[in-house]
Amino acid sequence: MIRFAAIILAVFAVSMSVNTFAQALPPTDLWLVQIDQGVPVTPSKISTSDGYNNQPHFSADGLFIYYTHEIPIDDGTAQTDIAAFNTKTSTTTMVNRTPQSEYSPTPIPGREAVSVIQVETDQKQRLWAIDVPTGKMELLFANMEPVGYHAWVNDHEVAMFILGDTFTLQTARLDNTETKVIARNIGRSIRKHPLSNEVLFVDKNHEPWQIAAFNPDTTSVTKVMPLFPNGEDFTIDEQGHYWTGNGSKLYMRSVNDTRWQLMADFKAFGIRNITRLAVNLNSNQITLVSDLVVAD
Repeated sequence: MIRFAAIILAVFAVSMSVNTFAQALPPTDLWLVQIDQGVPVTPSKISTSDGYNNQPHFSADGLFIYYTHEIPIDDGTAQTDIAAFNTKTSTTTMVNRTPQSEYSPTPIPGREAVSVIQVETDQKQRLWAIDVPTGKMELLFANMEPVGYHAWVNDHEVAMFILGDTFTLQTARLDNTETKVIARNIGRSIRKHPLSNEVLFVDKNHEPWQIAAFNPDTTSVTKVMPLFPNGEDFTIDEQGHYWTGNGSKLYMRSVNDTRWQLMADFKAFGIRNITRLAVNLNSNQITLVSDLVVAD
């Protein structure tokens, strides 16, 4: 069993009797929700097929939503590549097509490129860059693996979720082979704070799990706010508002709030179990992942 399957076991809590990672992926839908004067309105499904459509990130200009897209292959199994949904034309194109599987597309600051985790032929899970115009790939960290998730601190430093006996948050620079272990027993969500240089992550050493902040200048880690029980997905918008899902409901919270504020309930659209989320630069669109909606 490949090492990326350890994340699937921990994150999705699904049993696995198959011998490929792709077969273990849960089917999910990807949605785009407009935010009108701070209020989320009717969601639109933007994933075009069943299967795993997940791990969305907006491009820096908000034009594209990059996401992990599962593609069936001839032998009856599947792999994942990176897709891009155009928020203006509502069309989807593939950023890459490789024999390997790629996950967690994340825009690289200052470049027309996304970083991804590739499950390589020898089952290593390392961080690569894809040049979006050409599809050309470049290995970023030869010695950092197995990588699960990541976020850019700036244009030369990355915070990474590293698998092991305990999942750790580690940072590394493109110009240096040294790594630093920041925290242990973390969740899968890692975000760069848009209003500071802090790295936000999920600290699972407390009940309920907490959003925590790492300050790279002081190396301090502070608690920010608790999530819902067993929740480990969140995002943050350009105004510093935190967003999370719980079942069919979408919530927002500011640092000074005492509780999460209900912003929308999408149960009427068949949406359940909202997980990953991302907000665009203007904070007028949010994309979210849910369990696959099955028509009655």
